[in-house]
Order: sequence, then C-alpha cells, then structure tokens
Amino acid sequence: MVRIPPATLFLSFLMLAVPGNAAPGYADLADLTLAAPVIVRATIARAERIADKDSPGLAPGHARLLISAAVDASLVAPGAIPATLQWLWDAPLDARGKVPKPKGQAILAWIAAPGPDGKTRLITRDAQQPWDTAIETRTRAIAVEARSGAVPIVTGVTNGFRADGTVPGESESQFFLSTRTGRGLTMVVTAKPGQARSVAVSTGDVIDESAAMVKAETLLQYRLACTLPAKLPAAAGGGDPALAADWQAALAAIGPCGRGS
Repeated sequence: MVRIPPATLFLSFLMLAVPGNAAPGYADLADLTLAAPVIVRATIARAERIADKDSPGLAPGHARLLISAAVDASLVAPGAIPATLQWLWDAPLDARGKVPKPKGQAILAWIAAPGPDGKTRLITRDAQQPWDTAIETRTRAIAVEARSGAVPIVTGVTNGFRADGTVPGESESQFFLSTRTGRGLTMVVTAKPGQARSVAVSTGDVIDESAAMVKAETLLQYRLACTLPAKLPAAAGGGDPALAADWQAALAAIGPCGRGS
C-alpha cells in the first residue's frame, strides 16, 4: 500500500467532482471532452492502493489508487506526452467490498496536461472510463466538432417573437440566442397543422432554409439542451403565452440535457 502526503493528495484532487459509477452519456462525455486538455487511450500497467487515512475526501465505498498507465494513443493532446502516465483514481469497491484489480485494463482518461515525469490528474473523478469502441468514437467526434468552431457556445436567450401563418394552426417563432463570442444564433420553431413542431438553428444573419435541424447527440443539441432556461424569461417574451408555449415545445423537441449527475 502506497502512502502519499495528504497535502499532495489534496492538490491532486482539488478540481474533482462527485464520483459516479454509471456509464457516461453523451452530455457526460461532452463535459469531459470539452474540459480536458489531454485525452488518452491507455492500458493500466500498475494500480497501487493509497491508505484511506492518506486519502482526504475519499467517498464511502471507494479506494484511492495510484494508477500507472501506458499510453496507447492520444485522442487530444497539445503536443508530445510521456509514454507512461500516473494519476490518482477513486475506484468503486465491488459488491463484496473488495478493491478492483484493473491491471491490464484498457481505459480512456481525460486528464490535465502531464509534467515531464508523466504525473497528472484526472479532470474529474469520472474521467477514467473503461475503453470501448463506442465511447472512443463519440469522444473523438465531440473533440473534432468542438475544435472546428462551427457550433457557438450558447449562453442564453435574449428575445423572441411569433408570427401566425396563412393557414390556421401554422406559425413560426424565432428566438434570438446569446453566445460567448457574440455570434448571432437564432432558433426557429415552425408549426404546421397535423405535424410536430420542427426546430432549426440559423447561425447567419439571414434566416432561411439553410437553418440546421437540431439532431440528437450533437454538440449543438448538447449546448442548447444543457444551457437554455426551462422557461422563457419575461424579458425575452415569456409573458406571451403562445410564444412561451413554442419555447416549451422547442425544448421538448431538442430533448433533455441527459447528464448522468
């Protein structure tokens, strides 16, 4: 059993979030991938338990392990990284209260930029996950889409208006969204008789058929679903019942954020 000075452990885990054992959904993967400067696929070469008394903040039902892992591939990295990395991981105990033995396990890890000696930290306690093809594929897709800059970071809604169409039951509502960069973003909600409302987003000044439909498991859907308020603010037209109803319909069409915690 390895003993590490408590101060070192505290610094290593200062940025960690509440642990969870469920497999990550799309939003969880997006949270990790957007926050991590380095993402690697690796194989655990060694796992040494840290004494519980030297593991401040350790949640019940967990053991703190010092992980040594051989890097198999970098999914995201600003430059070359050491071939072997080390970090602390709070591992959930099994049903018998035993510490897992992850040596030889293939994993994905979302980590801080490592030092020359390979020492680093997980960006959250959920930032080490068993590797599988699906998780790696989704993570790569999120990273590529994020780094393309094509999807603005949504910060809220500033205004909205609604217009009835020429056919009874037909209408279009437009909601103007704020973004971190100030780039214009407009959410368009179209209602037609006998059809579910459609939701599209336009990133240009001209709102036309080029507006993109909001698809599940995309960065656009994630940034809308996990950021927009559950109710249309009064300042953005929330006092208009019809406009507020279209906002609720739009959120339902976009789908839930889907975070696991």
